[in-house]
Amino acid sequence: MAANRIKGITVEIGGDTTKLQTALKGVNTEIRNTQSQLKDVEKLLKLDPGNTELMAQKHRLLGQAVSETKEKLETLKTAAEQANTALANGEISQSQYDALQREIIETENNLRDLERQAGQSAVALQKIAATGEKLKTVGSAIEGVGQKLMPVTAAVGGLGVAAVKVASDFDSAMSQVAAVSGATGKDLEALRDKAREMGSKTNSNTAPLLPRHWDLRRKIPQRPSA
Repeated sequence: MAANRIKGITVEIGGDTTKLQTALKGVNTEIRNTQSQLKDVEKLLKLDPGNTELMAQKHRLLGQAVSETKEKLETLKTAAEQANTALANGEISQSQYDALQREIIETENNLRDLERQAGQSAVALQKIAATGEKLKTVGSAIEGVGQKLMPVTAAVGGLGVAAVKVASDFDSAMSQVAAVSGATGKDLEALRDKAREMGSKTNSNTAPLLPRHWDLRRKIPQRPSA
């Protein structure tokens, strides 16, 4: 359709007069190539909307499209200025002149749309960059907190190891109590409770003292409770 609109119109550029179709051939080819790449990128973005490489390519291609469309528009407007004289001289018809004006209007609309898309693309990339900086800052903060917590973590870990060791020592000692005293069942459980009670008062493992305690209990008759 664009070719039909400018058919028969000539333009003088740099002192050379040529058909407008020929003058626009190179830039139209570039525009078609860029649009083809944009369609391919947009198709892939539908499958992977957050792909930053594709978003960067789209932004770059939109910039190219804006530049190419501006170049085309400048050529069309140059032709339109000369077309005013050509129309007055009867060198072109009114329909040819009107078709050229429609081509200019369409190209202006295309340019505005491309500039809008390029602006949106720039905003999207800026948001991604800002988010990346925030994540980097948060990551650094987390790393810093992690370094500060390392001594505390080590201390907590040490307490855990110590607690396990105490429990292990206690169980080992109670096994020895059972072997020496011969206590079993409820008697052994009573000794275990007594060891815990004595340990809580002395902050030490008192299980090794219990065989003597058990022997005394066995030798001294227990008074009946009142």
